[in-house]
Amino acid sequence: MSPAPVHIGVPSNIIEDYYRFSQRETIGPAQIETGAIRAFATLEGLVDGILASTDSTHVVVCHGNPEQGLLIPFMPGSPHNATGPMAEALADLAKKVAQGQPPLVIDPKLVDAAAKMGVDPAAALRLIGKFALLHSPFGPSRTLHFRACNFGQNNTMLAGYKLLFHTVMVTAPTCRMFYLRIPPGRPGASSPSIPQLAGQQPTTPRTRRRMFGPAPDGTADPLLVDVHDIDGHGRVETLRALLDHPGQGPRWAELLTGHWTNHTAPNFVLPVLWRDTESSFHCPLEGGYRERLTFA
Repeated sequence: MSPAPVHIGVPSNIIEDYYRFSQRETIGPAQIETGAIRAFATLEGLVDGILASTDSTHVVVCHGNPEQGLLIPFMPGSPHNATGPMAEALADLAKKVAQGQPPLVIDPKLVDAAAKMGVDPAAALRLIGKFALLHSPFGPSRTLHFRACNFGQNNTMLAGYKLLFHTVMVTAPTCRMFYLRIPPGRPGASSPSIPQLAGQQPTTPRTRRRMFGPAPDGTADPLLVDVHDIDGHGRVETLRALLDHPGQGPRWAELLTGHWTNHTAPNFVLPVLWRDTESSFHCPLEGGYRERLTFA
């Protein structure tokens, strides 16, 4: 299987750096290799990117929630970005087009879909026609790995996207997801040691602390990471990343993500999952991370 393209709908150097240097995606009990990175700004742009590829597996990174689905404008000029409630209706229309029964621009279902997307019926039909191409029996059998916060909580909506993109399988996280930049630094001369800090509670509210290591093979000393959940929603920051030998950062990237190609800088990017009720977080090679991914 060729490396899976990564479609990124969130302008973020951090996310791009993760897929550029890790080139891995956890999909459950295993990982897949990722390849080309493509940006999209609308749902139509995402479909264009998928159609432009012959690959059967794709990773899609976007903002999302369980009520509104992928949070991305439908197409240029659309004022609405809650694509989830429209997924099944668009799938039904795309199926008709794929079967050679395109709706007229005055079709009530098409007019209703266009109104809910905030575009005219002709533009809506253009988008539906592109989804219909995904329904072609001559194309690859696709799998989409959605990486959007809480996206997998709504099984009905997830099934709607599966119909819309005509996939054999989709996966998504059932909790919050972030990509954290980890910049390891040494503890200050008068500061507590890393093991001492590991036994203490963070002093900053809404902070999750983890200590990793030492590495089982002796290649990396303990790493301590504090993640500050700034607003309980979409804003987080790496408050502290301590490592006695910061040059071991790339090794920790390999240990925590499975693969890392940038060995010229100590900092790395770490995807994490957590539920709001948890005081810690989960990394890609851990069972807790895999358990927070759902399949449809």
